[in-house]
Order: sequence, then C-alpha cells, then structure tokens
Amino acid sequence: MSDNTQTVAEQLKAFEGQLLGLIPVDRIRAVSFPRPAPDIIERYKRLPDLTSSIADILDQFGVDSAIPTTLLAPLAPGQRMVGPAVTVKHGPARFNAGYNVANRTSPQLGAVDEVTLSRAGDVMVIDGSAVPTASNIGGIMATAVAAKGFAGVVVDGCVRDVENMKRMGLPVWARGATPRTGKHRMELVEFNGKVDVAGVQVLPGDLVLGDSDGVIIVPYDLCEEVLLRAEQVAEKEKVLLGAIEAGASAKESASIISPDKW
Repeated sequence: MSDNTQTVAEQLKAFEGQLLGLIPVDRIRAVSFPRPAPDIIERYKRLPDLTSSIADILDQFGVDSAIPTTLLAPLAPGQRMVGPAVTVKHGPARFNAGYNVANRTSPQLGAVDEVTLSRAGDVMVIDGSAVPTASNIGGIMATAVAAKGFAGVVVDGCVRDVENMKRMGLPVWARGATPRTGKHRMELVEFNGKVDVAGVQVLPGDLVLGDSDGVIIVPYDLCEEVLLRAEQVAEKEKVLLGAIEAGASAKESASIISPDKW
C-alpha cells in the first residue's frame, strides 16, 4: 500500500458507515485538503464583476485560467458560482456499452460516495473529455449534488436531464448536453486528483468562479491576494462608472483609472 493510499484509508475512517464502497481507495487522491476560508468565499460572491475582473488580475500573476462560454457554456442564464473544487476524472470503460448492458456489469463511477466525501459549497469539477459524447452527470446525481448544497458543477464533457437541473437551480457549465448515458461507457479514473478542464489545470481546493462570461480557476495559494486586488479594482471602477454617468470629461475619467486599464 502506497503512503498516499494509507493516508486516504485513514481519512476515510471518518466516513465509516456513510460510504457505499463505490470508489476503490487507490483511486482517491485526497479526502481532506485546504479550502479557502468561508469569509473569503463570501467576499468573492460580493464582487460586482466576477470572472472578468478576476481574469484581469490573474493575468498579473501569469495565470491564464479563464474558460470562455464557447468551451463550457452555462445551462441557464444568470448563473453565478463561487466555491472550492472537488475534482473527478472519467475515462472510457474497459468494455463497450453493449457488453456491459448484456452482462449487467456497471463500471464504477463513484456516484453518491463522491457527494458524501464532499462538503456543502463545493464545486464538482469533472474531466469527462475522454468520452465526449456520453453524460457525466444526470438528473439523479444532480439531485444528490444539489441536496448536498454544492455551489455548482463544471464538466469538460456532456450532461443530461438539463431541464431538471434548471428546475432545481443547480448552476452547471458544460460542453453540451446528450441523451446518451455514461454509466455503461465510462468509469471513475481518479477522485480529488489533478484534472485538466478545457485546457486549465484544476486541483482540489482551488477556487472555481462562474458567471455569464464563463468559468475561471483561482489557485488556492493566490485566493486571498487576488481577492484584495479585486476589491480595490471594484471600488475604483464604481467611482469611475459614477463619474462617467454624471458626465465627467475624458480627462477627469482618466484621472480615476488610466484608459489603458479599460
């Protein structure tokens, strides 16, 4: 048993009697990991301009983690999301769907055990790019996620039961929708390890932001410093917008925020 597997096995003892054994221990990379503090998350939620303002600030740190809606689109207009990532990586099932259906075998996807091992306020980030035409999450799993109080779901791949997700108000960003189930076509490769979603690396505990402009990932170690800068920018922009609306001259506007920052 590797050191990491032994550590995970120890951490799983806290969930004794709660899990269904749907995830092999050697596929769990982390159970306990740092998350941004609740007050940090609440302050992010109060930012008037979420993903685009953060994208500008992350550019200053050399982090290009913005995912446009042309890659991962929101399922419903007006969605907004702030929360730490729990990560899921899906891969193709070893045998094809026809074989699995005929033999009544079901590749393990983790399902509700992933929810049990997560916290209210988390964002489930799924790399399903290896099986692009099958669903990574459907109505039943989405209901479990919503009931747990997840902040949202981000899927590099497809989902299904979209209308149910909209009705329950679960914020979801995905490549698209499909009626094709993933339960016979894919399996869980790894839970709470490093994933790549639409070309962006995501680690458990990274802060995931989403709105009508897209999704952006704030690395855990940068969360506080990025937030401080974002709050300062938001305050200056509030002053600038008020001045422009009041008829300020170009020179007066430029004295508030340099035009090269617009």
